[in-house]
Order: sequence, then C-alpha cells, then structure tokens
Amino acid sequence: MAYDLTPRESEILFYLAKGRNAKHIADQLYVAERTVKTHTYHIYQKMGIHSQQELIDIVEREGDAPQGA
Repeated sequence: MAYDLTPRESEILFYLAKGRNAKHIADQLYVAERTVKTHTYHIYQKMGIHSQQELIDIVEREGDAPQGA
C-alpha cells in the first residue's frame, strides 16, 4: 500500500487493521488517545476512507498488511 503515511501512521494502521480501538492503541504505544484519533483522521484522509471497516477491507483486499508494530 502506498498512501504516503508517516512511520507512526503506518504503525497505527497496523492496529486499526486488526480491529483495535483508539484506547487500546494509545495504551500499546504510550501516547494519548487523542493523538491516536488525530493520526487515524490523517490516515483516513490519505486513504480516502471514512471508517475502520473500509480500512480493514482495503488491507484484506490488497493482502498487504502493514508490518512491524
């Protein structure tokens, strides 16, 4: 997937693609929940989507789940 995501956005995308919510992601990455929500907003904008389900569908369709988090 090539959506010009930052390294942190890619890391958050990994969790979102696994169905995790903002609180869980924030706890895992030791950041504020608001920070995760801001990154999620930017991810959605860059990918042209509006929901976590759309994100999961793209990841499943492209078969290119982000690695590393």
